[in-house]
Amino acid sequence: MSLCITASALSHAGKVRINNEDNYYLQGHIRENVEQKQVKYSCAAQGNRFLAAVADGMGGEEYGEYASLFAVQSLRPCSFDKTEKTAMASMEEANFHICSAIQNNGGKRMGSTLAALYMDDGKALCCNIGDSRCYFLRDGKLFQLSTDHNKAKRMVELGVLTPEQAARHPSRHQLTQHLGIFQEEMRIQPAFSPVVELQPGDRFLLCSDGLTDMVTNSSIAACLAGRGTPEEQAFSLVQGALDAGGRDNVTVLVIQIEKRRRSLLHWAF
Repeated sequence: MSLCITASALSHAGKVRINNEDNYYLQGHIRENVEQKQVKYSCAAQGNRFLAAVADGMGGEEYGEYASLFAVQSLRPCSFDKTEKTAMASMEEANFHICSAIQNNGGKRMGSTLAALYMDDGKALCCNIGDSRCYFLRDGKLFQLSTDHNKAKRMVELGVLTPEQAARHPSRHQLTQHLGIFQEEMRIQPAFSPVVELQPGDRFLLCSDGLTDMVTNSSIAACLAGRGTPEEQAFSLVQGALDAGGRDNVTVLVIQIEKRRRSLLHWAF
């Protein structure tokens, strides 16, 4: 089955922070000017290969902006059989550039999360490090493909917290994995999701925690299950985060999978 992919990205500084440390990747397009507080971009693709990602920088001043920029600049589309190898190489390249920037700036620490969604040959795979998320909606049901690399998640695994408690626990912001870790400190270990066999009607969401800290999963599912376009849904999700207080930068990418329609010219033949 030939599929059409439409997608939209929207990034906003929020209501509290002056700068925007988030960045994104959408079919080769990124937020190159880190001084931009708000940016949006939409695209459609009818080929098999597709790549989208969200990065959430850390470090204050402009360090976080450059860390997330390094993260998305490292990404490369690839055939599906090379996804894990390519994604790991991109993570390692981004980590190297961020660590080099730390050394060049007198040891001032910076870092970034990265959640990337690779599509090719009717399949999708998420690779992530940190707590930026990738969701998948099918038949009205929302699934999280990414893995949260934070202390709250670890406490859930140990039985100390329930998932509901972890969603609001302060340790959810204490990352156990991120880009910007020196090799002698720890080896970065990105998480890979199960493979998703794409179907028409599927929707995906990539987002920074500026969304998930402000908007519930049930509200996210309701928005993605609605009739709006990816651009309309991206706007609605960001607006929801702003209406709830907008305490952080918020970036969302909404991706819709549809059956490819033949053109009238094709039918004429």
